[in-house]
Amino acid sequence: MNSELPTTAARLSNSAASFSLFQKLCIIIFVMITLIMFGRGYISYLQTLISYEKSALQRADFLQQTFKTLTERSSRELFRSADRYALPSSDELANQKIPAPSLLSGIDSVVFITPGGEILSSAFVEGASFVPGAADIRRAVSAISASQRPQAALSCDEDCVQSVFIPVINDNGDELIININRSATLLFQDFYDLTRAELLIMSPAENQRRDYRVLLSSHGQESEEILSAITDSAVVDPLSNEQFFGRTHLGFYAAKFFSLENSRLRVAIISDESQMKVIARKAIREVIIAAILTMALVIAVVYITLRPPLSTLVRITEILPLLSSAQFRQASLALQNIKRRATFPDEIDILHDTTEKVNQALEQLSDDVRRHRDDLQDKVHALTEAKQFNEMLLDNSPMVIVTHHENGSIHNINAMGRRLSGLEKSLPLNANINHWVRDPDRNTSLSASLHNMTRKGQKKLQNEMPFLACDGQIHDFLWTHSVISIDGKTLFLSLGVDITETRRAEESLRWLGEHDRVTGLLNRSTFIEEANRHIHSLDANQYINLIMVDLDNFSEFNDRFGFDCGDSLLRKFATNISDSLGDARLLARTGSGEFCVLMITRDDQQLEREKLEKLTSFQVSTGASSETISATLIVDHYSNDVNSIDDLLSNVTSVMQRMKNKAKGHVYFVDDEDSKESRQEKYQLKEQLIQALNSNRLVLFYQPIVDMSRQYVSHCECLVRMLDDEGSFIAPAKFLGIATESGLMPRIDYIVIEKAMRQLAAWQQAGVKTQLSINVTAPTLEQPDFSGRLQEIIRGTGADPQSLIFELVETDALENIDNARKLLEQIKVSGAKIALDDFGIGFTSFEYVRELPVDYIKIDQAFIRFIHERENDQVLVRSIVEMSHSLGKKVIAEGVEELAAVDILRDMQVDYIQGYYISRPVPISALDLSIRL
Repeated sequence: MNSELPTTAARLSNSAASFSLFQKLCIIIFVMITLIMFGRGYISYLQTLISYEKSALQRADFLQQTFKTLTERSSRELFRSADRYALPSSDELANQKIPAPSLLSGIDSVVFITPGGEILSSAFVEGASFVPGAADIRRAVSAISASQRPQAALSCDEDCVQSVFIPVINDNGDELIININRSATLLFQDFYDLTRAELLIMSPAENQRRDYRVLLSSHGQESEEILSAITDSAVVDPLSNEQFFGRTHLGFYAAKFFSLENSRLRVAIISDESQMKVIARKAIREVIIAAILTMALVIAVVYITLRPPLSTLVRITEILPLLSSAQFRQASLALQNIKRRATFPDEIDILHDTTEKVNQALEQLSDDVRRHRDDLQDKVHALTEAKQFNEMLLDNSPMVIVTHHENGSIHNINAMGRRLSGLEKSLPLNANINHWVRDPDRNTSLSASLHNMTRKGQKKLQNEMPFLACDGQIHDFLWTHSVISIDGKTLFLSLGVDITETRRAEESLRWLGEHDRVTGLLNRSTFIEEANRHIHSLDANQYINLIMVDLDNFSEFNDRFGFDCGDSLLRKFATNISDSLGDARLLARTGSGEFCVLMITRDDQQLEREKLEKLTSFQVSTGASSETISATLIVDHYSNDVNSIDDLLSNVTSVMQRMKNKAKGHVYFVDDEDSKESRQEKYQLKEQLIQALNSNRLVLFYQPIVDMSRQYVSHCECLVRMLDDEGSFIAPAKFLGIATESGLMPRIDYIVIEKAMRQLAAWQQAGVKTQLSINVTAPTLEQPDFSGRLQEIIRGTGADPQSLIFELVETDALENIDNARKLLEQIKVSGAKIALDDFGIGFTSFEYVRELPVDYIKIDQAFIRFIHERENDQVLVRSIVEMSHSLGKKVIAEGVEELAAVDILRDMQVDYIQGYYISRPVPISALDLSIRL
């Protein structure tokens, strides 16, 4: 009994300590909650004030943006009013007989100004008399001259007025600027109706920095009193870009001050924020009430919740010393006597469970050690098997794998390396890899090639070096070298792959890449490369002539007798050229039936015309009979004014096309002066075009196309223009031919396609449903990666291809109509439509309609421009429309310039019309999609 007294006394002492700890914890929690809740209330009050001030200033920024938006919308309304205003004739302007604007037009005054800033005439609505001041006119004329675009402004002299300045051309071709004006009072009224905020326009007073003069306000004297109260209550300068939020003697207000763009005028926007004080008081009252209730609830919960767990914690701390003395069974029995809650366990219950788990884990520790020892033995066995597998893999690898020292002595080599070098499995002591792996031509060994690797501290190196096998054969090897460490020694690991067959294939492909497969002659690219090399190596006494020989009607010969017979003709004709012109030449096949010869002679030697004339006619056997084939020859000579053989070839090709249209089967010598001038002009235009492509100076114009049945703009055709160095537009007729000859058309087409799709994506995001029609030429369409590039552009721009129409120019030379059909079908799979452009001016129009999956037929403007005057054109167009409709194609008539033509085309049931009657091609800034018939 006496022995149990100390234990009982200790437990009572622990209970007392436990109760004291609980009291202290409750006091600390109470104090902390009190400080936190009341501190949180004060912070909430400050945050409410700051948040409201921030919201008020954000509303001020929003009101500024709203004012800007209303101003821009009002300017657009003035632009549309200008579009509806009938432009007077030059006589009416001269005689000052300008009709006054309608009272319903939304226009107060109209003023006509010369490009120099002189007022020609003006007209006013009854009661209005505003004319822009000289300074406003100068700013508008300067801006229009710089940007070539209409300008809008808000100006205040005696009255505040919204003005637009629009450059126009009158009926006699003179440039004018039309000025449309309207009072800004409606803008102020709209702003107040929309926002319920005060709006004031001010200007600085003369010679006084902080004084200002109010020109116009939402509510006159009332608005000015509010502004004065703001400036009196705080150090606020309305003439600087400041913001205001605070109390005045009239109440709480937020204000925003900013300048009008390109003007000395200042704008003040003031919003009433009188509700701020009421909201702040209400917020702090609610926070304080919530803090008091929360504090009372927390104290009650802490008392009920913490007292039982702390008593349990004392009993668990008595058990923990048993674990340190390894009395795990006694600790387990003691833990079982402590009751734990089955529901809503807390950290004390988790500590109880953790103590039980630690006890169990220590008991199982010896079993885990034994199991881990068994696992380690299994892994050692697996590693032994892996080593054997690696050795087998090395011996069966189709690579030479060798480890060697820096001097080349072999440390180890695999089976393939031993087979090529003739070594046995047991390596001799003097085996050195440099004996077999070396380059006899450069007198370089493998170790010598790795010398820099060790000197520079490189870890990896790749090179090529032959393997001189024991049977005398030389194998080309690609080596990869690494620095490794074995038993503390630095070695090289060299992995070699036999690339002998690859090298032979590359040589074969190189020959095929440089020569024509049919004739064995040089191809076009190799001819250009070799010709340039010959030209740069010539002396001053040598003379160079370029002869282009083109077989006439070669494609028809292939169609009649087959490609095998055509290939035979090419080979025999190539031999004939070589025999006729001798050895002082470079001969190549540069096209389907086209050959080029570079003749190098002395200055005193002349080309014998008789030899060249013999090449214009050639007899070839076609089996049962023989055919006479004619050829056209163009001869031009190289001079210092030619930049390269490419330019000379381009000029000769152009001359060949012109001469074949006149007469085939002859020899033509290019005149020196004509050739020089023609080349010089082409070079300049080509350089200009390349610079425009590199500096993004290709601009898209848009010409509307009107749906005849619905009488609105259904889509627009994209037309390319080039800007020169001075900012003037160059018509496509001047540079597209050069682009075609220079091979630049695909690059131009891809630029046009991407720009057009970006514009289409912008329209689609803005809700504009107008479609776009894009021209694509045959050189671009026939590129092997056209479909992939097109899909990449569609993904990059985000444009919906359902609104795209690709126009294929009918006069382009499609070399393979079957391939074109496949490409167009791939385009249609994406959702885009196809139009056949310039229909009717070529001989293959109806074949294209029959063979290609087109959706639209565009009748060339040559048949439309004078259709109201020519009955023959009406008959032809009617037949084309009926044929197209019967095949399920839509018809577009381009070149419509007269109302009479519109009536005729409507009677013929043409689906769409396009031309100057609707609109000329214009930049996107001047495009009007609201045109109606």
